Amino acid sequence: MYQNYIFDLYGTLIDIHTDESSKNFFKKYVKWLRKQGFYFDWKLFYRLYTTIERTYRESAAQSGRYIKPEIQIENVFYDVFAANGYDLTEEQTNYLCESFRRISLIYLCLFPDTIACLEGLKRAGKKIYLLSNAQRSFTWQELELTGLVPYFDGILISSDEHCMKPDPEFYNICCERYHLDKAQSIMIGNELKSDMAGAKAAGIDGFYINRYPVFHEESDPLYRYVSPKGSLMEVLAQTGIS
Repeated sequence: MYQNYIFDLYGTLIDIHTDESSKNFFKKYVKWLRKQGFYFDWKLFYRLYTTIERTYRESAAQSGRYIKPEIQIENVFYDVFAANGYDLTEEQTNYLCESFRRISLIYLCLFPDTIACLEGLKRAGKKIYLLSNAQRSFTWQELELTGLVPYFDGILISSDEHCMKPDPEFYNICCERYHLDKAQSIMIGNELKSDMAGAKAAGIDGFYINRYPVFHEESDPLYRYVSPKGSLMEVLAQTGIS
């Protein structure tokens, strides 16, 4: 039935927990920065980071270009360091962003059935795509670490495209770039208001992976298929792949 399987990443293929907001995290990051030759008081860094990020997001929203716009976090980092007298190169900015993410990481692992699902789709000759609300400097290192990159025929990260789920334009970009027939495509994700709502708005069938302990059937679901117990192997079974 379907030729193109479009996956969400976090909460669908990867199980992850980060801390990018606590006082302890910012203290830890600023301590690491000092070892790299960048000196901040953690309260100053926190204030600059949150204020500048909010300004970028408000500006993107006001532009009206997308229903759900996305920013590039590298711009935030560059401005944070510039506000404290540092003129970063692009390479330095990327490294500081990547390190911010690594230091915030509490755990990261694939769900037990992720590889089996993707390999099953590959054996069946299906095309696999990634549509992730994420920052490239945060996420690409995690895609490589988990070994997921080779499974995808196309990867779209919201920070590259300036919009994110549930904006239907994010889905449209994917379909246009890779010449996908929407009638032969399905979105697999764990978020109703993001993955499923966006897919429905874009005219693409949805497969909801319920990761919650309890599943509540909806009277007017946003998805066509569901795995109440959060099994990716149901993607194969319910879409006719043995």
